[in-house]
Amino acid sequence: MKSKKEFNIGIVTIGKSPRLDIESELQKTIDYEVSFIHSGALDNIPPAQINDLAPLSDSDTLVTLYDDTEIQVSHEKLTKILYENISEIISDVDVIVMACTGYEDMGNYEKPILFPGQITENLIMDYANKKDFKLGVVQPHSNQIKKEFEKWNSKNIVADVYASSPYGNVNVSADQNWIDVKNSFDQFNPDLVYLNCMGMSSAHKDYIHENLNVPVLLAANVTGMVINQILN
Repeated sequence: MKSKKEFNIGIVTIGKSPRLDIESELQKTIDYEVSFIHSGALDNIPPAQINDLAPLSDSDTLVTLYDDTEIQVSHEKLTKILYENISEIISDVDVIVMACTGYEDMGNYEKPILFPGQITENLIMDYANKKDFKLGVVQPHSNQIKKEFEKWNSKNIVADVYASSPYGNVNVSADQNWIDVKNSFDQFNPDLVYLNCMGMSSAHKDYIHENLNVPVLLAANVTGMVINQILN
């Protein structure tokens, strides 16, 4: 195995790179010294062309940042660009993190690609063996609620899904959208809460955990734990 200091992690985002916020969240659970290489689907997209990447439908909606502005983009339209991003950096990294929980498969490559959404959902399925298990999910946009609810329903998991942007008030406890989510979960009483967006941070996780006193899964943190096992 390579020395840990030589281990390079690629972060491929659906927005503009670098996403230092996502890097920071990964580092909080990675126990080793690593280097990061960033690539973003919107890096070479000028502002005048952003609208061309708008979602085709609610179920096609992804949320990301473009020059610190929250935007909605199309899962379908971005896929081809993301293949190009992967090809550009794959020779320089040991593993790639697809920095969007909305992607689960990008084909076979000579290096592993980690999909935080898939990793976290598999963990939830194991946890869901608890009797009368109830899952709370937070999406970044209300357009995504129906699709997410239907996904967990198809897995026979009782879920309540709400939406709140990760890019609002930096003081989460003063962000009315997150307050509303917390109050809704108070009524639902979940056994576990999943923050289903790579833009969501430890601040969002801590706010939900401290108020509900239940385990909270943050996709970036869970992915960092997987990277630890790769490096172990």
